[in-house]
Amino acid sequence: MALHKKVIFDNIHGYITLNRVEERILQSAYYQRLRWVRQLGFTFYLFPGATHTRFAHTLGVLHVMDKILRSVGKAVPEEKFFDPNVTDEQTRFHRTMRLAGMLHDIGTFPFSHTVEIAYLEHWKKQTTPALKKNEASHEALGSHILQNTDFPGGITQILKEEGIDPRELSLIISGKSSNVLANQLMHSDMDADRMDYLIRDSYHTGVKYGEFDRDYLIQKLKVTKYKGHDILAIDERAIQVVEYFLICRYSWYSQIIANGTGYKFDLLAAKIYEYFLENDQAHSFKYLMEDMSQNPSQFFTFNDSYFMAMMNDFLAQKVKHPVMSELCEMLAYRRAPKHIHCAPIIPTLIESPENRDEVYENAKRAAFWLEGETKQLNPDSWMIIDIPKKDVTFMSNPAYDHKKETDPLLARDPVKVLTTGGELRQLVDVSNSVIRVLRNYRNFLPRIYTSPKTYEMLEKKGVLKSLEAQFKTFKKAS
Repeated sequence: MALHKKVIFDNIHGYITLNRVEERILQSAYYQRLRWVRQLGFTFYLFPGATHTRFAHTLGVLHVMDKILRSVGKAVPEEKFFDPNVTDEQTRFHRTMRLAGMLHDIGTFPFSHTVEIAYLEHWKKQTTPALKKNEASHEALGSHILQNTDFPGGITQILKEEGIDPRELSLIISGKSSNVLANQLMHSDMDADRMDYLIRDSYHTGVKYGEFDRDYLIQKLKVTKYKGHDILAIDERAIQVVEYFLICRYSWYSQIIANGTGYKFDLLAAKIYEYFLENDQAHSFKYLMEDMSQNPSQFFTFNDSYFMAMMNDFLAQKVKHPVMSELCEMLAYRRAPKHIHCAPIIPTLIESPENRDEVYENAKRAAFWLEGETKQLNPDSWMIIDIPKKDVTFMSNPAYDHKKETDPLLARDPVKVLTTGGELRQLVDVSNSVIRVLRNYRNFLPRIYTSPKTYEMLEKKGVLKSLEAQFKTFKKAS
């Protein structure tokens, strides 16, 4: 029996041991590219240590997935897992789930979600019906790479040669598999992805919001049968640890990911990249899918350096676009745009779906009014408007998302609890659960940024005071 092991040391989890299929993927150009993609975009402009990569994160998710599988009794012994000749169903499931963690970000864009914002915004403006079938997201690109690179050096070929179904793996990563447990482990309110990035991001930023007792949480996870499905749940005696985990994530996103100080640079970068897309200076999503993804060496170059090279070339041009030159210089030299912070463009705690609709519409109307007033004063001015359709939440809540589950205990995302009597319940149905109350609250974080010069003009002309006066009119109208 020849076991195949590759050992890597991770600064968060310690030693991580890979099997043969994982090592082959690790050595591919597609996976090595992730070494050159920062996990948190331009957050390092606020926290200098936040330069860690998707490469380290995805290895961490693989490791956390393995720990969960071993804790809930869904793993196989090492002598089976690391033997390439063993291909029984349980071993294949163990390998597939670890690969889901390893490959869930294989389609990540440069600077992660930063450049993805630009692709999604640009995609919305396209009118070709064929393009509307796929959203320009890293999930769509990653799924395409998993299933359509059946050639030497391609991920699909490696998976097939190692007995892994690329389509099923893609479904698990997207949370759409027929296997409920697999979906929960990879894509839910209590998944392996979140368990890694909260601790990893907290460590590299130095901010303690993301710290929770990972080992205790994993040790208290259980798998139980419900209507013929394996369901992931937390032991009733440990609901406080999962509640703390959910609160950590809420605080982390509110304070770090969506923090105005760091997030403004992500939005600057997205605005710049969207200009490149609109002027055919950057790879279109169609080109990424149909051409570039089919060339491992070429796709490798689609990383942070690709964005920086384009921006550097733009900065070096003698004849420049005035607005884009200003944006590029602000991003390159860390010159922050001004944050317009006045009602109704302010962080708001949402209490109900109806309240959310009202706040969202007021913010949109205010942004439209403000943009029009600004253009009248200076046609060459610019604004970056971010009125999010999604909020920061404690956990998924179907009341907001308009999802109708035939059986909530089979729903993918919400946390389940296994009582001491063996009954499966939703966390929000437990009488002493804090999340039972907190689940109804959402943090709505609208943002508008502009140049310091434009901001000064708006203040001088009294436009920002007029905006707050207009807000009172909006409220009366609604």
